[in-house]
Amino acid sequence: MKYLLVFNPKAKRYSRRAEAVIVEQAAQILHTRAIQVTHTVPRRHGQGWRYDIEDFADHSRDVDCVVAVGGDGTVNIVAAALMRHGLHSRIPLGVVPYGTGNNLVRSFGLKRPSEKALHTIRQGHTVHLDVGVINQQYYFVNCSFGVFAYLLARRVTTSQFGWTYDALRHLGFTPWQTRIRYTNAAGYRVELPTQHYILGALLNTSYYGSILHMAPDAVSDDGLFDVKLLRAAPPLTYPFLFSVILTGQYELSRYTMTFRASQLEVIPEVPCSFEIDGDPLPLQQDYRVTIAGQIRLLVPSPAEGPWRF
Repeated sequence: MKYLLVFNPKAKRYSRRAEAVIVEQAAQILHTRAIQVTHTVPRRHGQGWRYDIEDFADHSRDVDCVVAVGGDGTVNIVAAALMRHGLHSRIPLGVVPYGTGNNLVRSFGLKRPSEKALHTIRQGHTVHLDVGVINQQYYFVNCSFGVFAYLLARRVTTSQFGWTYDALRHLGFTPWQTRIRYTNAAGYRVELPTQHYILGALLNTSYYGSILHMAPDAVSDDGLFDVKLLRAAPPLTYPFLFSVILTGQYELSRYTMTFRASQLEVIPEVPCSFEIDGDPLPLQQDYRVTIAGQIRLLVPSPAEGPWRF
């Protein structure tokens, strides 16, 4: 077996020493010296920047497994590369959670210690996960528009305290007036009237942001997004509404709407950014999101204990 390990040098916990330790662990646990290492690199894309993988086409040749070492952003970069190069059906994706946030950890029971994560990869048990594409850009797990993207673009730190501080200092945000069209699970086109939204999220895992249990019933391989919409509400209700989001109990509020869709078009009347797996996108006139295919994700086998989508 040949493995390609992808590291993100910009990750908060990354260091050359940590990389060397994980590579050595991989050689021992995966019982092979056929391990290649590469890194994510920033590249200009249109009016902004995106991260790619250094020499991915050369490194992925004859590789049996690609391993993303990092958080949601790193995993998203690797998944996008597999999709762009048409390797998603042949090469499984392993994850060594090593970033600030990782939605896959709680959603699929992935192990944070690198040794345990590598044991999971060695076992070879996979599940399929839908991959989305938004305006021709792939993303792997979740995306959203509204307040989450707004806060991400204005964050001052990635700590839990920092997120709380950012949320409090931006409580005066104005909900975004937006028109939404989507294709539902039965294949019918639906258009919602223009409304003001606090948040819209397209989810493919049960957890969002590592701690928000926003989609308890999410199915990872059904070719559909779990769409959660939160309409404008009086600011005094925000604590209650965000507790609804935290627990996924949308039936408790008349300001929420939830459905499944294979395609979704978001047409903001005022500038409103999207974020994909924690990375803000440049502002665009509209956003078209659809299912692009599936990735084979290496996860703990059911025999190791219960985990849920």
